[in-house]
Amino acid sequence: MGAKIDDTDWAALTRMPAKRTAYRRETYFREGIRDVARFLGDRAPEVLRRHALLMVKPDGIAAGKVRPVLDWLTDQGFAVQTVQRPAFSGPLWREMWRYQLTSATVDRLALNDLIYAGSGLLLLARDEQPGPTPATTRLASLKGSADLAQQKPGTLRALLRQHNRNFSYVHVADEPADLIRELGLLLDPAQRREALTGLASDEPSGLPLLEEALAAEATAVPQSFDADAAAEAVAAALNRSERGGQALQLLERLRFGESVPWIEVAEAVAESGAEVDRWDLAAVGAGLIECDEPGETKLISNPPPVLWDKPRVRRPL
Repeated sequence: MGAKIDDTDWAALTRMPAKRTAYRRETYFREGIRDVARFLGDRAPEVLRRHALLMVKPDGIAAGKVRPVLDWLTDQGFAVQTVQRPAFSGPLWREMWRYQLTSATVDRLALNDLIYAGSGLLLLARDEQPGPTPATTRLASLKGSADLAQQKPGTLRALLRQHNRNFSYVHVADEPADLIRELGLLLDPAQRREALTGLASDEPSGLPLLEEALAAEATAVPQSFDADAAAEAVAAALNRSERGGQALQLLERLRFGESVPWIEVAEAVAESGAEVDRWDLAAVGAGLIECDEPGETKLISNPPPVLWDKPRVRRPL
């Protein structure tokens, strides 16, 4: 694979020319591929091809989806090899999906600040049924679309009963290049070293983190993200506050189709001092905001798995 970016075998990592161009000079990818070379050495191509990355996002954890995800991975022939718990922040999640959020409205960005507060559960899984395509690509093809109209029975998101595109519950790296980039972005150097050495080992690592997440899920009441119930809960909390009137007024205007920026709603709720559950507020916003700017597209879209059906010639960028 080579430790220098100009020696990278891009054909083994991606089928998307735009991704090669973007990742070549991106710090997260460059740090990720440096550590892949350091800790995996000559085994890097084999290990990268055999493993996939799936993250249960904060909304998926709140909705109680960790156990269903694990069961589904097993059914699809994947075994969890190493686990990490990356902590999200506003800058981090914006960088994570920077190429996909080029079509997002600023209302969606503000809503995501509610949804992506907290930690994710990062699962690196080994494909026990390897075939002609990399494990990342195989898993991505089984994940299903975040768009409800395009979901197919049997896909992970259909199984998880995702009912709103803002609550997508899981993220899957699409290609080996994305796995490398996301390890460089989501994990600090110590976590990244632990994860990569775990991939090269015969024994799973980080399982106490997974057991901790499962134990917490077993005792928690899962979020349903039901918009009607959430709206009632938010209104009740605001009505109990002496300063909740402005937030209620803004929510009502937004509900009737007026152009009210979601950031103003969120700020008014915060300034009210009302004890509003963050997930209730997010569920309300998810049903009211526009997700995408009209006519705008993603800078990098998901690659069709069929692009991996034919081998490509090794070609440095």
